[in-house]
Amino acid sequence: MAYDGPALDLSDRIDDRAETDHEFRLHRSIFKDPDIFDAEMEFCFERLWNFLCHESQVPNPGDYYATHIGSQPVFVHRQEDGSLKAFINACSHRGAIVTPFKQGNARTITCRFHGWSYKCSGECIGIKNEEGGYGAEFDRAHYDLTEIAKLGEYRGFIFGALVDTVPALDDHLGEAKFFIDLFADQSPDGLEMVKGSQTYVCDHDWKVQADNVTDGYHVSTVHRNFMNTIMAREAREQTDGLLKTEVGRIKGGVQNGMYYLGNGHMCIWADRSSPEGAPLAPATDRIEREFDAVKAHWMLRRGRNIIVFPNLVLNDLASTHLRTHRPLAPGKCEVTIWCIAPKGEPDEARFARLRKFEDFFLVSGLSTSDDVVSLDTAQEGFYGAEAGWNNYDRGLSTMKAGPDEEARKAGINPELHCASWDYEAAFVGWYRHWRKLVEEGTVASARETAVAAE
Repeated sequence: MAYDGPALDLSDRIDDRAETDHEFRLHRSIFKDPDIFDAEMEFCFERLWNFLCHESQVPNPGDYYATHIGSQPVFVHRQEDGSLKAFINACSHRGAIVTPFKQGNARTITCRFHGWSYKCSGECIGIKNEEGGYGAEFDRAHYDLTEIAKLGEYRGFIFGALVDTVPALDDHLGEAKFFIDLFADQSPDGLEMVKGSQTYVCDHDWKVQADNVTDGYHVSTVHRNFMNTIMAREAREQTDGLLKTEVGRIKGGVQNGMYYLGNGHMCIWADRSSPEGAPLAPATDRIEREFDAVKAHWMLRRGRNIIVFPNLVLNDLASTHLRTHRPLAPGKCEVTIWCIAPKGEPDEARFARLRKFEDFFLVSGLSTSDDVVSLDTAQEGFYGAEAGWNNYDRGLSTMKAGPDEEARKAGINPELHCASWDYEAAFVGWYRHWRKLVEEGTVASARETAVAAE
């Protein structure tokens, strides 16, 4: 999309006195303003790297996976030589989506509308009734699919961008790479997205969905029902070993922390009170042999939740999942979730991982439905104009620039940290990054529009 709205000055909607007065507030209109939404779609999504899919979703030549970058439909296609390309998912003839399914295998893709067909390289190779229907000067090569500007991969996670002005993918990921590595290194054979996923539409803004990812403050309230139910079930069934669910982060009393990593990436973490119940526990001996003690501790004994700006969530708590969120409209977003797991793990570990994934993370489970209702009701409350500000002050007196001791030991350098995972320092960094993208993007766009009109 091309943003054609006004230049946005958010100084009257963000009260940022985090360092001086330990106060940070957001006016609730930012979660429902249509101009802000349009700006976000272009400057927070369509001009940045977005997570598209995992390599395990397109392992073989001809495999494709369809998704979006902002509002624009795209798909990733594994080539005959094993490389990857990604295209705008629109037929060159009349714009219909060309992939027949969300995910599949096709060496040649044929548009369901008028039957135009394309090789996995994007080359247009077939036009129905071409002879006689078009003039002698017709050149089919002008109708190849449109390839997106950038495609990159890090540790099996595939990212794409619609513009070639984005920084190098490594630079965009920055300090988030350490946390992606904690997933990717769980098996020498890599990771796989377990078959099956769930997609649901939420009546709340994508930013509300995103900042809940690293909001440890809600856990003991919203997920108390989950904790009590699981503890009662496990006591009744005398559950032990891999089937025992980690609830230390909910009960409290474990070491924890929060980081703003830069570039919009955030992380919260908490030590596991029962690491023997983590699905990765059977790999303990191998991991402690292959990695240093600090990294092994993060992998085996420390749960984590990370958001990679703008659309990727990686969660390793009771189970492991990968989640994406996509803005649909002001106050509405779409979420898709998968279980992501180490290849080759023992059957009992995979069984436990899936059962815990179902318990907590599916909307049919015991926790995600509570999250969605809480966030939906927050969005509804944002229309209470007389009480117009969201407060993000919790723990800001402990907010400090740079790494804490745990980050220093791990060799990572977050921009901000604070003393507890249920404090709110990471949101200060996240919304400052968001503000910069929206304000600078809209100001530059308005300037370009004015110059073009002269």
